[in-house]
Amino acid sequence: MSNPGHAKITGATVYYLYTAPPTQDLKHELQVLQTFVARWNADTGDTRNPPWLPSGTKAPPPVKNLLITANNHKSTHASSANQPKHISAYVTNEDGWKLDPHEYGAVVHVFAVDEDPAKGYKNYWMYSRSRQKINSKGIKDALAAAEAHDFGTLGEGDLA
Repeated sequence: MSNPGHAKITGATVYYLYTAPPTQDLKHELQVLQTFVARWNADTGDTRNPPWLPSGTKAPPPVKNLLITANNHKSTHASSANQPKHISAYVTNEDGWKLDPHEYGAVVHVFAVDEDPAKGYKNYWMYSRSRQKINSKGIKDALAAAEAHDFGTLGEGDLA
């Protein structure tokens, strides 16, 4: 089932490109992502040893937008199949977003405590820190659909 849309959190706009969870789960995921954005903007490293830092990516702080390619899920990709459930996101900053086409500068997996966003943010793992253009028709169409459906602002209305 497709359910694209966007929501505002402190520090960023979150775009669910394909499927957003139901409202209560969406609220919890947004809370996890809001904490992630604060950590990214503070240049807190990921779970690697040594950690990869946001300042070492093509989307250094501050975050402008997160483009969610998959809400809380277990990965089927070989490189991350051993990871707990996570939210997959493209990270953009102002410099990448103002380009035409937009560009993201990192791909992250954001983890919740015990794989449950209702329990809060745990940490993140950086899948990629290189810049990519958002130029495929499929992603452009998904972003346009997400831009057209406003879920609201975390802490207000249905997301309170």
